[in-house]
Amino acid sequence: MVTDYITLGHRINYLRRQKGLSQEELAEKANLSREFISMIENNKTGLGVDSLVKIANSLGVSTDDILVDYLKYSTSSADSELHRLLLDCNETEEYILTKTVKALKAILSLRGI
Repeated sequence: MVTDYITLGHRINYLRRQKGLSQEELAEKANLSREFISMIENNKTGLGVDSLVKIANSLGVSTDDILVDYLKYSTSSADSELHRLLLDCNETEEYILTKTVKALKAILSLRGI
């Protein structure tokens, strides 16, 4: 399987923005250059495992969350419809949806579903 660096760069860009980080801030946290982060996000270069792990750790996500499009067998929930829905939420929406899902799950459990 060939790695689609366009999708990979878009996912890193999206996760970075979700965390409210600039390229400069992510670069500093990951001990990488801002130019390198820009090149990754704009499909000008690929990245190795070391850089991928640094970026994932700096974003507070798993490498599965970044690589989910390429994994056949993942223990990550990053490719679930619910996860994708939450990625697009602001903090208030995420809080409300999380509380609602927890309550609904408890009701389903009580009903043996």
